Amino acid sequence: MTVSLADLPKGHEFAATRLKLTPQWVAEYVGAVEDDAIGAMAGHPYPPLALATCSVRALLEQAALPEGAIHVGQELNFSLSSETESELVARAHIASRGERQGWVLMGIDLRVETNGGTAMMSGRATITFPTNSQASA
Repeated sequence: MTVSLADLPKGHEFAATRLKLTPQWVAEYVGAVEDDAIGAMAGHPYPPLALATCSVRALLEQAALPEGAIHVGQELNFSLSSETESELVARAHIASRGERQGWVLMGIDLRVETNGGTAMMSGRATITFPTNSQASA
């Protein structure tokens, strides 16, 4: 059973997840999002938001969103190169967590890097959700 983000403390490190973004997967992603601009990105093997999508998916496979969760914001930075890696690594940790007036505000740092540790994407997702006592009220 997947743990809820509500049960995790500041500083929690999620297990690193290996990502294999094959050319076929990238083509299917580009087709699914129907964005012609992505296809025009010559020289970059991975669409930037595909990396973000995979990192969030890897996080949610390890911890479920609590009931009443709201996505407050997202910051992303990309350092893409034309190098193709057979595998990438997604990492995440809870960078901040505060409670006020029955609500939790949580910042989760996300990172996708090459096997050699070179960052391709970094960012932070911010969510809020009611504390357990507020969710049952």
